[in-house]
Amino acid sequence: MADFYINRLPTFSILYGESSATMEEKIMQVCSKIPIGVLIPALYGDLSGAAMKSIIRHLTKMEFIHKVYICLDQASANEYKMALSITKPLGKKGVLIWNDSPRVRKVLAEIEKELFVGLRGKGNSVWTGIGYVIAKGDVSALAFHDADIITYDKDFLIRLLFPIVHLKYQFSKGFYIRYDDRFYGRVTRLFYFPFIRALKDIFGDSEFIDYMGDFRYPLSGEFATFVSQARMLQFPCDWGIEVGILGEIFRNTRINRICQVEITSRYDHKHQRIGTSPEKGLYKMASDIARTFFTYLASNGRIMGMDSFNAIRLAYLKNAREMVGIYESYADMYSHRISYDFHDELKTVELFSQGIDHATENFYNNPKGSPMIPDWKRVESAVDGVLKKLVNAVEKPV
Repeated sequence: MADFYINRLPTFSILYGESSATMEEKIMQVCSKIPIGVLIPALYGDLSGAAMKSIIRHLTKMEFIHKVYICLDQASANEYKMALSITKPLGKKGVLIWNDSPRVRKVLAEIEKELFVGLRGKGNSVWTGIGYVIAKGDVSALAFHDADIITYDKDFLIRLLFPIVHLKYQFSKGFYIRYDDRFYGRVTRLFYFPFIRALKDIFGDSEFIDYMGDFRYPLSGEFATFVSQARMLQFPCDWGIEVGILGEIFRNTRINRICQVEITSRYDHKHQRIGTSPEKGLYKMASDIARTFFTYLASNGRIMGMDSFNAIRLAYLKNAREMVGIYESYADMYSHRISYDFHDELKTVELFSQGIDHATENFYNNPKGSPMIPDWKRVESAVDGVLKKLVNAVEKPV
């Protein structure tokens, strides 16, 4: 994807054939002054899989990584014990945060007496991990990525971190292309991009919508920032987490201090099912993303009635159908490699349009918008000594 196209966001593509060795040397020069951590949310099924074991092998060899925080969620006591064995190769740099330990749950219950801490899921797991990282103070910069990345290697992290620790950007978002024998990234391709175009069609020019539309892969789980920045983040606990985080970064940071960087020439991980209801799979993801957008737009003064929502849905369908035609042509260029099901892609678009309907209904029935997890600055203010309690609970979970 090497090009020099830059719209609003500073964008750094991979120059093919170039080594990341020089970038690694520069990171090594500053990592003692700016200690670096990696935070990985994981279910036990992901942690025990081949992809995560490969990730751990790579991380053990990365001298510039000071700490690796693995946030184990929805795991039994027996699974926690097995997870300790899986993460043992990380040695002293590895920290396993068991979100379901009785002591951690007790601390979270104490917080919840004052503040909503979110429903169980990836967002809640990431948030708990951030709290522990803040409390310990062992790292200054923090990279985030998922636990099911099949195409992981050292360059992946080097490229993600370099803009933060060397170029001094405040936030670095990873992007890549996803394909194998077909095009992946269905929510990004068939929902997010045409949905953004629909919002532009209906509401016209908007700095926020333009910003959100400028990301090459907005729904990627790979980003890096400073711990001081992470302390100020509040975000949804559902599938709207990536959109919510980008919205928070927009609120807290100037656009010219935010960048996106191509971190791999091709990315692959576990593929989600589409789902047949707004409570499952990619259907739910699309619905949660739409509701997060509605919440953000409304909180910034955008008044939306039912006519607006109907127009958004119809504009989305128009834009998405046009994109399906483009992807069909794209696949035809590489027909020896890529298979493409035109009908199935349109069925997916139609399902995602129902996700907009569900998001609209949910937004009207819950006028407070997407359930947001509070930032840790507020949590510290609301509950005395909470970070010390969280550290004790994580480090002595039983």
